[in-house]
Amino acid sequence: MRYLDLLLATDWLSKYYPKYYSNELMLLADDILKWFQGELPEDSSTLKYLKSLYDSPTDALRAIWKEIQLLTGPYWGN
Repeated sequence: MRYLDLLLATDWLSKYYPKYYSNELMLLADDILKWFQGELPEDSSTLKYLKSLYDSPTDALRAIWKEIQLLTGPYWGN
């Protein structure tokens, strides 16, 4: 998985398929990207929730990327 691919996929989904972008998976992806980039404060409930689900930001990105590929696959021809 490339980080740039994940960003492009989320941007593409938000632009062309807003019903998919607005679902919980994409909101989770946005939170994971914020965690990966260090934009979440240490005392945030979002960060605590993500840490309870995933061991690291990298693990979270890998998991969410697999799900996003399932969503975009039929549209991107993957």
